[in-house]
Amino acid sequence: YAWFSPTGPHPVRRETCDADTAFSKLMTTFESVMSRANFVELSQAEVAALGGDHPQFDVKTRTPLESYETIRIFYRGCGTQTVKLATALGLRSKEIPQDSFDDVIVFVRFKQPGDMQRRRFLRGNDKLPGGAQPGSVMVKSFRSIARIELPMLLPDVQIVMSRKDAVLLGGPAVLGGIPIALNLLPALSVILIVIGAYLGFSGQVTQDQLMKAVGALSVVIGAGAFMWRQFSNYSYRKLKYQRKVADNIYFKNINNDAGVFETLISAAEDQEVKEVILAYHSLLTAGPAAHAGELDRRIENWLKATFQVDADFEVGDALSKLEGLGFLTQKDGKIAAVPLPDALARLDTLWDRLYDFTRAPHVNAAA
Repeated sequence: YAWFSPTGPHPVRRETCDADTAFSKLMTTFESVMSRANFVELSQAEVAALGGDHPQFDVKTRTPLESYETIRIFYRGCGTQTVKLATALGLRSKEIPQDSFDDVIVFVRFKQPGDMQRRRFLRGNDKLPGGAQPGSVMVKSFRSIARIELPMLLPDVQIVMSRKDAVLLGGPAVLGGIPIALNLLPALSVILIVIGAYLGFSGQVTQDQLMKAVGALSVVIGAGAFMWRQFSNYSYRKLKYQRKVADNIYFKNINNDAGVFETLISAAEDQEVKEVILAYHSLLTAGPAAHAGELDRRIENWLKATFQVDADFEVGDALSKLEGLGFLTQKDGKIAAVPLPDALARLDTLWDRLYDFTRAPHVNAAA
């Protein structure tokens, strides 16, 4: 991953490696760890649909999908939470159920320099988020994310005006701008006539023309103040939305880039230990199982009854680990677990063998 990290090697050094081969190895290892940590990937159709209005934040975003070469989103633990949806211009609200994910991993690779097409979506800014280089990879970890929040997790997401904002800001602008626009053209003509008279292009300026010019100038100043107020209202609303998005995501971000891999590897190890403990506990307390399918159903039913969780237990993986540890035996032709004292003694032996200094070659300290 170091070759693709946004803060990794200089682009010239990155070119010295085979980027395609390195990225393929990265993806293979990444998918393996995600699978062992029991993460599920969102379909590409769901990823392509990211963006649009988000009732929880009263905000609309635009996701620049054309800037990414790869977008992959993984989640673990899917539940349901209630979101309040504002109606009738915010005077009333209704509650709607939404999918909620316990853990979310976002894997994004930016397009390489030859595929950027001058990055039209950056609005004249040729810099990627976080100072990343084209072709680099960003990995982010989040917790407790609702489905409607997923578009906000991608880098460089843009806040755009929603229909409600267009009505609330554009309606008064049109109604107030029509009379100003009707008076603006005559006012400008009067001002131009007075300026021309002072510059000697036309006749003398009368007192009446001067008073009209002062009135016309006030109309122009009022029009400018009105336009500035509308622009300020739009900028304030946009900043308010950006703060809502930033505050929400800030407190749900767990880790970034290289640090995510440490979290993922730890999560994968935790899941594998839990699988082993569940399988051993079931064989020890409920008795031997006739076959792997029976043990699988037994554990899934126990999880449902104890934690109200529907889980697809990977019994084959758990049995292979138990066999590797030496915890399995046969009893009346069924799969059984060794007694707890024997298992503890076996663990103690395995732990002592992790590092055996007596068998290590002695090295002269002076050397």
